[in-house]
Amino acid sequence: MVPEEGNARNGADTTASMGPRPSDFLRARRPERFSDTTDRTRIVLGRDLLSYKLSTLTSTKQEMDFEDFARRLGEREICPNLLPQTGPTGGGDSKTDASTYPVAPVLADRWFRGAPKAPSEEFWAFAFSAKASWRSKARSDVDKIAKLAIRPSLIYFVSSQLIKDKDRADTEAELTKKARYPHQDPRSPVVSREDH
Repeated sequence: MVPEEGNARNGADTTASMGPRPSDFLRARRPERFSDTTDRTRIVLGRDLLSYKLSTLTSTKQEMDFEDFARRLGEREICPNLLPQTGPTGGGDSKTDASTYPVAPVLADRWFRGAPKAPSEEFWAFAFSAKASWRSKARSDVDKIAKLAIRPSLIYFVSSQLIKDKDRADTEAELTKKARYPHQDPRSPVVSREDH
């Protein structure tokens, strides 16, 4: 089929007669993959449902699901270069549930989320816990992480439990002093975040 001369001279789209463009087809199937797509589905998880799910993780044997959720949340809110722990769980782990890996500064400058400078150059360790006795788990995890051959410059402990601010501050001060880590201001809890 030969396009009409008038359309070709006026700059009209000559591919319309040949069917949809590949980019239109892909945009229709996966609109989230295109940066200029404005019609996106937004999933809103209510605070009550999230609190309930977090409180029942251990009784429903979803500890690994929580670790994956916490790591993905850390990738979005803290730094995207998290390496998850692999291999056996329950005693055979590498002391951390996730840690950062080095990233070239050119790549880190292009991150849209998190704090790009420090986690691309430093080793940070992450520990995730769904245990109700979060304080003893935090002490144990920080103690193990502090004894690693390569000492992380920062430790994040993420718990599924709702922790009173005073208890968190007391435990953080105790562990900071014991493990000799600099104090870092905590981020706001996930359950009360409503800005995303």
